[in-house]
Amino acid sequence: MKRRIVTTTSVFEAGYPAEAASERLKRLGFEAQDIALDFWKDAPASPFMGEEYLTWAKALRTRAERLGIPYTHSHAPDEAGAHPIIERSLETASALGAKYMVLHPVCGKGGRHFEDPEEFLKANERAIAPWLVKARDCGVVILSENLLWGPSRDPRIIAELVRRVGSEWFGWCYDTGHANCFGYRPQVLAECAAAPLSLHIQDNHGSDQDEHLIPGDGTVDWDALVRTLGKIGYTGDCVLEAHHQSLTAPDGERDRILSRLLQAARVLRDKMDACEQAADGDGDGSQK
Repeated sequence: MKRRIVTTTSVFEAGYPAEAASERLKRLGFEAQDIALDFWKDAPASPFMGEEYLTWAKALRTRAERLGIPYTHSHAPDEAGAHPIIERSLETASALGAKYMVLHPVCGKGGRHFEDPEEFLKANERAIAPWLVKARDCGVVILSENLLWGPSRDPRIIAELVRRVGSEWFGWCYDTGHANCFGYRPQVLAECAAAPLSLHIQDNHGSDQDEHLIPGDGTVDWDALVRTLGKIGYTGDCVLEAHHQSLTAPDGERDRILSRLLQAARVLRDKMDACEQAADGDGDGSQK
């Protein structure tokens, strides 16, 4: 299956009409969407937070699929744990047809961030466990994500959480920008106990600022990322979370910014595809 270029819908502000977003992103050339349910939670009079949220989601799915830009990914509000919003998010992702839902790990307790990796892992094993049956019933894979606080910064810790949970309904998403903030180069993926099932592709300048820039506008080593993804056998989509420049721009400037984002993603995808094909060729040769 062809690797798709997917963008988060958070390139638009909270409450920007989802129907208009689908049409605009399709016209520009994007191939699928990652719906930012975290943005929809805070939108004024949000249909996601209303009683008819599944009717809303099903209608969005029909429209998006008719346009040829389906919802393949989603991002839940809040952290993992026993919150009603997670159930709503899983049901909504399922109604939209999204296979994956990113859910932030629990990063602290009682007003403090975890510092001990084992405490972090145990807290998140407990937080994820109640949602695995619901994820299965919805047909949606929950993905944790490397973040910005304590042990959540280390992609290897997030991958270890996936290994410990040991469910086909739980995986993880590698955020390129979050890793870059703390000096984790893409090669760290080769040290992880489980390969990521998805990506959040974004750039920054390697400080503690999570800038969510277009790839190439910061200091992430994209060639190293492509090589490492090839080595670990990543075959998933090219999923963009580089929303900041579009989100903060006047609406009249967004098409230009989003077109530049799409072009950067196409270059990355071409490199990822070439690396995958080279790996396949090496495999064929070794069997002869």
